[in-house]
Amino acid sequence: MLSKLRDRHPVALAIACAALQFLVTLAILLVGKSLAPPEQFGKIKLVAFASTLVVPIVLAQMLGLWRELGLQRFRVTPLFIASLAVCIPYLLLGLRVPDGTGIGGAVSVQAVNAFAEELLFRGVIFALLIRLPLARALLINALLFGAMHLLHGIMDGNWAAAGHQALVTILGGLVFVAVRADTGSLWPPIILHMLLNLSVIFSNGEAARANGSLLIADSVSRTLQLAVFVVLVWKAWASRGRGTSTAQAA
Repeated sequence: MLSKLRDRHPVALAIACAALQFLVTLAILLVGKSLAPPEQFGKIKLVAFASTLVVPIVLAQMLGLWRELGLQRFRVTPLFIASLAVCIPYLLLGLRVPDGTGIGGAVSVQAVNAFAEELLFRGVIFALLIRLPLARALLINALLFGAMHLLHGIMDGNWAAAGHQALVTILGGLVFVAVRADTGSLWPPIILHMLLNLSVIFSNGEAARANGSLLIADSVSRTLQLAVFVVLVWKAWASRGRGTSTAQAA
């Protein structure tokens, strides 16, 4: 039954997968917030964080998608190498270690975070949506990724900030899924995702905010993210004219 749904209704199933993760994470946070004392809420966040790894593993098993996740190989392409440029605008602001942040801890957290989010979106959901025309599949993937971050609006009540975060992550999702499609491997978008997050965390953004440099860095990085997506779609369109296809799956 699931295999039929996977083939006949990939968009509905992809939305259901994203919604499941959204609801599981939200339920953990809301229940924990109502039952646990405020000083214990950090542990609740860790449980919610762990769910972002457990849910995609369960979904991959249920849907029989392990061989389509792109974990079996690591492939580097010129587009992946070019995509690393999205980190440079933040690094040019200078580097600093935020107060209370350890380098090792931040790297570990971002590695797990990138792996978990990519396993769901560029792994499970990508494997479902790639049955669609490429540009449509990539756009839906990025939109679902951005929608996941509306969770912050529910938890914090700041819908303006949550909406902005969703738009930012849609652009990030476009570059991650473009790299996934181009390389046929899940590892390059995991690496890119982790490096982009770390470049933001350790950039001297607070000092740069006052003189407008941070806004410029954000704009340049997001323009580059969109450019990677456009190049991938153009490559796919051009390859169709030559009777070949872009690497879309592992």
